[in-house]
Amino acid sequence: MGALCAFLSVVMTLQAAPAARAPRSAPYASIAEIAALPQVVGEMVTVRGTLTFSGNPSYIQDSTGGAAIRGLPAQGLRIGDELLVTGSAQETEAGLILSGSHAALLWHGSPMPPLSVTAEEATLGKFADLLIELNGELIDTKKWNGETWLILRSGHQKFVAHLDGGQGNSLLPALQAGSVLRLQGICSLRPGDTRYMGGFAVLLRSAQDISVTAGPPWWSLTDLLELGILLAALILAGHIAAVQMLKARFQAILAERAKLGHQLHDTLAQSFAGLSFQIQAARKIVPGNSERLVRHLDLALDMVRHSHSEAHRSIMMLRPQPLAEGADLQSALQTALEQSTTECALEARFVTRGTAARLPLATTDTLYRVAQEAIANALRHGRPSALDVYLDYLPASVRLVVRDNGVGFKSGTLRTQGVGLAGMRERMRAVRGNFSVESEPGKGTSVCAEVSLRTNVAGRLMAAVRQGSASGWIRLQRMLPGRKPTPAADREG
Repeated sequence: MGALCAFLSVVMTLQAAPAARAPRSAPYASIAEIAALPQVVGEMVTVRGTLTFSGNPSYIQDSTGGAAIRGLPAQGLRIGDELLVTGSAQETEAGLILSGSHAALLWHGSPMPPLSVTAEEATLGKFADLLIELNGELIDTKKWNGETWLILRSGHQKFVAHLDGGQGNSLLPALQAGSVLRLQGICSLRPGDTRYMGGFAVLLRSAQDISVTAGPPWWSLTDLLELGILLAALILAGHIAAVQMLKARFQAILAERAKLGHQLHDTLAQSFAGLSFQIQAARKIVPGNSERLVRHLDLALDMVRHSHSEAHRSIMMLRPQPLAEGADLQSALQTALEQSTTECALEARFVTRGTAARLPLATTDTLYRVAQEAIANALRHGRPSALDVYLDYLPASVRLVVRDNGVGFKSGTLRTQGVGLAGMRERMRAVRGNFSVESEPGKGTSVCAEVSLRTNVAGRLMAAVRQGSASGWIRLQRMLPGRKPTPAADREG
């Protein structure tokens, strides 16, 4: 009884259908069977399938595959209808096509669910002409002849989605680049559908086949690049500001030392000079028979002269005039050596080796003071006949060597040589430098101070930026019509 009722229902449905009724005995094969038989190409074949896309061409599919139907009248048909289609078979690389087709409606049905696939699977071609569903990130939207084309990407695969102008373009949701879309449509590999913009195309049936699952991210590659450039500029500006603050602080220390040197010169040094004159005057009026008094006055005069000399040396250490006047380290060392060895019976030589580098002010001041102390120690204790000062600019450091051929001393007696060596060592430790002294009795003394240049990264970076900006300005001028590149020296002036 149930089977009879079902048969009567099918008969009533076929009577109500506007399309041609299929003969009950019409033979048909599956879509996959027809695609697998090359000898049927050009022959009239009949297939049974569900209508999944109505247009030109239309698309049907069964449980084995899908096919494009050309010339199928759309009147009275709707998505989900079960059809018996007869047409001339044509197998292509993009799938099966039936031309000159006519169809018989078996019954009205509901739309079939799409196959959920990935873009990589769709590119392989095994879902050609089938109704599929997949996600993709929207790259761009284009309009051609009233049609909407969506360019999308999923992973490394790029594809397109196509919606005809008469299929509800006005109902499309607001689409922004970077949004993630959920698409339903026919998977097509035909060049006319892909327009060679992707591996496959999704033929959309209506605007309802597009749904936005996620909006565009708040960031983009351009935003990240701009943010990175801004952060780098802020870090560089902060570093430059910190370096400038350190320089200003060091300049203030130098100014305070110079002020203290002026005060010592105006008070202590002048007092020693006056005391020396008074002792000399007293010695002149001492009676000739007072040898013991004369001897004490001579001793006092020698002590005053020595103290005056030490005070003058300390004042000069507090007031490094060559550096205060902005001279470079080479010129300052040359001046210090000439001033210290003037009217001395010895051969003095200053040698610079390597390419001069711009040094931090703290490094310059430390090396200058170490050189002053080393030269003074050599003249005061070594009694040399030759004194050499070497300034070597190495790839990663700057090295100062003060060498004499004086009397020298034993290594074990370094601590008995006063505070000079200890002061030099402390100065070098403050700038994270290396300090060493080599000496043997009768073979002279060699003082070596070396400071790494790795702390001068900011200076080298700013020099590179300035050089790049200058070269970029020259290239820009060459691109402008009627302009000649301006020399860098003229621009700086």
